[in-house]
Amino acid sequence: MDSITQIVLGAGIAGAIAHKQLGRSALVIGAVLATLPDLDIFVPASDVVTQFTEHRSFSHSLFVLFPLAFICCLLLKLKFKTNVISSQRLFWLTCLPLTTHPILDAFTSYGTQLFWPLTTHPISIASIFAIDPLYTLPLLIGCVYLWRNSKNSTAQADKKTQTARRINHIGLIISSGYLLLGLWLQTLTLNKIETALHGNNIATNKIFISPLYPSLNWWGAIVIDQGVYYDVQVNIFTNTLQISAPQDLGYSMIDKPNSALTSLNWFTNGFIRLQDIEGKLVATDLRMKTGQLGYAFKFALAEKENGDWTNITPLRL
Repeated sequence: MDSITQIVLGAGIAGAIAHKQLGRSALVIGAVLATLPDLDIFVPASDVVTQFTEHRSFSHSLFVLFPLAFICCLLLKLKFKTNVISSQRLFWLTCLPLTTHPILDAFTSYGTQLFWPLTTHPISIASIFAIDPLYTLPLLIGCVYLWRNSKNSTAQADKKTQTARRINHIGLIISSGYLLLGLWLQTLTLNKIETALHGNNIATNKIFISPLYPSLNWWGAIVIDQGVYYDVQVNIFTNTLQISAPQDLGYSMIDKPNSALTSLNWFTNGFIRLQDIEGKLVATDLRMKTGQLGYAFKFALAEKENGDWTNITPLRL
C-alpha cells in the first residue's frame, strides 16, 4: 500500500493501544514504526529486477519484524517509565504497527515475502488496489481527531478526547471491514470467472484476480492455460464478464531462461509474458495491470544479435 496509508494505519493502531497513556507520542511512534519496513528501497541493488524482487523481502518478514519489535520496545522503555505505560502495552505498541505493514501489503498485487528467508512464493492476496482512498480515509479521520484532541486537564477536553478515541476505533473497524469486503467480493468474482471458463473449456488451475481500479467494482483476472493466457474483466455491479482471445505467453522465444527471468518467474508465480519488442526481450508482470493504462512493470532482459538472445543488464521500461 502507499506510504500515507501505512502511516495512518500504524498511527491509528498505536493510538488505539496507547493514546490514553502517551497522547500524541503514541501516534508519532506508530507512524514511524509503520514506515520502517519500506526503508528497504534505499538498499542498493545490482539491477532493476533485483530491486523489484527484493523489495518487500527481509524488511517485510515477520521473522525479522517480531525480534525488531522487542528491540524497539526495550528502547522505548528507556524513555517511558513503567508507571506511565506497562511493558505489555509498550510491546504491542511496537509490534502491531511493524507487523501490520507487511500484512496489509500482502493484500495487494505486488507480493510480500512475509516468511523470508523461506523460499516460498511472495504472498499476494490481491484483494485491494495499492492506493484506495476508501480504505485510507477512515484511518486518516481517526488519526486527525486523535491528534487534535489529545489529553488535557479540563473536563471538556477529556470528553473530546474520549470521542476522538471512539472515532479512531470506528475508523479501524471500518477499514478492517473494507478488507473483508474485498475478500468476499474477490471470492464472488472467482466463482463467476470459473463458471465462465468451464463454459469455454478453459482450465481454471492458474488464476490471478485483483481489482483494476481503487474500487471493489471492477476486477481483472489473468488465466494461464498451456502456454497462453486470457485477460478477464468482471464488473460486480452490472454482472458483466469479458474474456479475451488467447494470447501467447512467449515462452517459446527462448531456449533457456536467464537469471533475471528466473527471478521474475519466481516472484510473480509464473504470471510473466515475454515479447520481442524492437529487438529486445521484454518481460511483463501480468498481475500489475491498472485498468486500461497498461502494465506497471516491464523489463528488457536481452537483445537479439544474429538471431540469438544476448543477456543485458535489465532495464525498466
